[in-house]
Amino acid sequence: MNMELIYTYSDYKVLLRDIMEARCSNGHKLTYGEIGRRVGFTSKGFMTQIIYGKSKIPAKKIRAFGEAMGFKRKEREYFEILVRYNQAKTNKQKNVLFRYLTKRFKTKIRHAGPDKYAFYSTWYYSAVLSLLSYYPFSGDYKKLAAELVPAITPGQARKAIGLLEKLSLIRKFDDGYYEVTDGPATAGGAVDDFAVVNYQKSIMDLAKDSLDRFEESDRNFSTLTLSLSEAGYQAVQERLNAARREIMEIAMHDRRMDRVIQVTTHAFPLTKKHREGILLHGVPAKKGIDLNELIGNVQGTHLLRFFDQ
Repeated sequence: MNMELIYTYSDYKVLLRDIMEARCSNGHKLTYGEIGRRVGFTSKGFMTQIIYGKSKIPAKKIRAFGEAMGFKRKEREYFEILVRYNQAKTNKQKNVLFRYLTKRFKTKIRHAGPDKYAFYSTWYYSAVLSLLSYYPFSGDYKKLAAELVPAITPGQARKAIGLLEKLSLIRKFDDGYYEVTDGPATAGGAVDDFAVVNYQKSIMDLAKDSLDRFEESDRNFSTLTLSLSEAGYQAVQERLNAARREIMEIAMHDRRMDRVIQVTTHAFPLTKKHREGILLHGVPAKKGIDLNELIGNVQGTHLLRFFDQ
């Protein structure tokens, strides 16, 4: 394997697998077990757990890991920062480490998809993409910029068109007009990419501003505060995912579009999760018990289980 390719990886586990496979094909007999022994792991299977994402590399072992792999100084530095980036606990930490990786090593990360990061770097790229599904645009960036709420600058509109063309999400016809080449943009299901998280944060800021920007008839806001079991929470998430898919279906089959809207759903904890068997007004909430029946049986007790606004 060409070791210069190390600097194109965004996931150290994929990097390690690719290196080991390349070495194996070249007759190299260094095994996962041997690397684990050099690092100081006592369990023979711990290396495999790390490679397949079931365990993390302990912080104090990261440097030793790079040395055991035989990385040179610069390669080892990249590997160490890459591991810390992958194992960072907060989005803020990921941002800092990712910027350091791309600036320090002057690299374009292949597996992360640099154009994807650019697309999710600001809210208006997806807005312009959706707008072009019905808006006739042939190069007037000032008018295009004014279509968005809040309005962007003509320079930002030009930059958006350039990126969307680069991503092959739009194309320009011989008559000068642009057309969307793909369906509505979506980040997919589970989000673990910090670039998408940044994008979602910017959308949340727009949502807050829209409370003052639009009349109540032009927006739809609602909040629910609930107490749920693990099964109940999973059911809520499944229902939200189903609703999201249905909304996408509506968008795909809709005609005569005249606006772009943003639909955002959230569901997140407000308290710590308690173990099963916690007492509810002195009565144990055992596994399998109907909590609604339990609540009804607690005489003289009124429990607020949800707040709807």
